[in-house]
Amino acid sequence: MSEVFVGRQPIYNRNLGVYGYELLFRRGSDNCADMGELSQDGATSTTILNSFLEIGLEKLVGKQFAFLNLTENFLVDDDALPIQPGQVILEVLEDIPVTLPVLKAVQRLKKQGFIIALDDFIYNPSHRPMVPLVDIIKIDIRQMDRKGLINHVKILKKFSAKLLAEKVETLEEYEFCVDLGFEYFQGYFLSRPRIVKSKTLSTNKLAVMNLLSVLQNLDSETDEIEEAISYDVSISYKILKLINSAFFGIDREIDSIRQAIVILGRKQLKSWASMMAMASMENRPSEMIHIAMTRAKMCELLAEKALIPTADSFFTIGLFSALDILMERELSELIDPLPLSEDMRHGLLQHEGALGEALKCALAFEVSHFDEAVFRHLTADDISIANIEAISWANMVVESL
Repeated sequence: MSEVFVGRQPIYNRNLGVYGYELLFRRGSDNCADMGELSQDGATSTTILNSFLEIGLEKLVGKQFAFLNLTENFLVDDDALPIQPGQVILEVLEDIPVTLPVLKAVQRLKKQGFIIALDDFIYNPSHRPMVPLVDIIKIDIRQMDRKGLINHVKILKKFSAKLLAEKVETLEEYEFCVDLGFEYFQGYFLSRPRIVKSKTLSTNKLAVMNLLSVLQNLDSETDEIEEAISYDVSISYKILKLINSAFFGIDREIDSIRQAIVILGRKQLKSWASMMAMASMENRPSEMIHIAMTRAKMCELLAEKALIPTADSFFTIGLFSALDILMERELSELIDPLPLSEDMRHGLLQHEGALGEALKCALAFEVSHFDEAVFRHLTADDISIANIEAISWANMVVESL
């Protein structure tokens, strides 16, 4: 058993009633937000996992709103956010540029029913297209003098968004912001962040990757997904805990993995599994993850270019071929307990069959043995293009982690 942590700071309304809580990334009980080598996307994934799967949103915020910081990748990726609107307010971080994809993402999330907030906002003309779309604007009152704050409020009062004063540290500052017309307040004067912690079952990295590979296969049946989830008690427990939480509001107890799969659906399950993978791999160098993703995508692209219909199996063999470098154990030992086909096993260990040939090609290209990088009828240019596309895709994946 290990421990997980989430920082929680209340946000108050004008009557000093709790409107919601901002949920913050924390690595331990010292109330420090230091992410170490973890990226912003990794921190967001960890906070969402700990809040929804580990601790439970009901325990963290009760019936109040949960404010969650979102990075640009979580905003623009349709499949990255596996949570529902209703009790969640999504905060757009201050360093996210106001681009067309970001604006479209905000519009999409608004249409889905999410409340949108701008975090640590300082107005300039480039923000003009975003401001009318959001519901709450958070202003760090320590980033400007009182004259600047008054001017900001005058500008933003022309829009429909409600204003939230951040970093309120004295009674005088609180009263000043009340008089200016702020609706919500957050800061040390009212309450410091508090750490909420919980015990968690360690999740088997191999089980998470196996689940991802099954979900990646569009032909996989519910039985296969159920088996992949049931392979690890931690994954099973977390999925059932999630689906039975007050957040989903289901009026009956869900006591089977199969029911949870049907209710969540493949898309949400894949998003949750991806975030579990991010969290479980945070202690591995990003270059190792990049190697795994590049191999997986290149094998898939080779199959597609060779017009082989089961390209998803090729993705899986590329992904699993890197298990030994990710987990520092022999590959044969790692895959032994997995329910893999004989073709997959032979492909991984002996590089036999179509799967093994694609993997052998990807591995040869990886170490610049270009004369050995061959697959079916594909030309050298075909294979080189597949490698370039795979690297580009892997770059995006690693950045999102």
